Amino acid sequence: MSTVHLVLDEHLSAAENMRRDDVLLARAEPVVRLYGWKPEAVSLGNSQSAAVIDLDAVREYGLDLIKRGTGGGGILHAATEVTYAVIVPIDFEAMPRDLPGSFAFLGDGVLRSLRALGLAAQIDSQPDRTRDALCYVRQQGTNITVGGKKISGGAQRRTRTAVLQHGTVIIDRDEARCARVFRTDTDTITTRVTSVRAEGKDPTRQAVIDALVDGYARTFGALSPTTWESLEPVPHPGTGWVAAPL
Repeated sequence: MSTVHLVLDEHLSAAENMRRDDVLLARAEPVVRLYGWKPEAVSLGNSQSAAVIDLDAVREYGLDLIKRGTGGGGILHAATEVTYAVIVPIDFEAMPRDLPGSFAFLGDGVLRSLRALGLAAQIDSQPDRTRDALCYVRQQGTNITVGGKKISGGAQRRTRTAVLQHGTVIIDRDEARCARVFRTDTDTITTRVTSVRAEGKDPTRQAVIDALVDGYARTFGALSPTTWESLEPVPHPGTGWVAAPL
């Protein structure tokens, strides 16, 4: 199997996080990237507008706001969460050719990591059946669930040369802020969404990162630690992620 790079990033701004995913997609080389968000942020799917959220709440909470290049619903990226991005060539030898299979394959490291943390996680790849503004309560893309509740979701973007899948691992469920930002009710969130800590586990964020690294090493066979700076020099194509105006 091809060498798969591992990039471990710190907490970065929404614009920089999405720019880096875009650069890696343009490179079309196998990469696993793990990162966080500072300030905390709301990302909207590429078909969403800011009309689906409460902008007053976004400002009040001091959240960054960005539109992703991938589909799906909006996400509130808390400081505690770990976001993953996996990029492989479109013809990557180990990736299933069907869409559900590819979602499951690219989310396999997340599934393995959650199980290693003691959670009875299951993967559920299925077509979009809902249009909720909040991605956590949608049934689409890759849902990794515990006890029937989503604990991680993933969305894809494809080019002629590569596929990007990125998503979140929810360490703390943030019902009150999510409910206000996405104009939904807390009962809907608590009924459909869980988190690592809601399931009775209390690992540090670093322990979750370590579990993800090990999980993806098991998926791909090996990961090659790589600095972002060594990947950055490829010219940015100037297309993709767009900051959503407040």
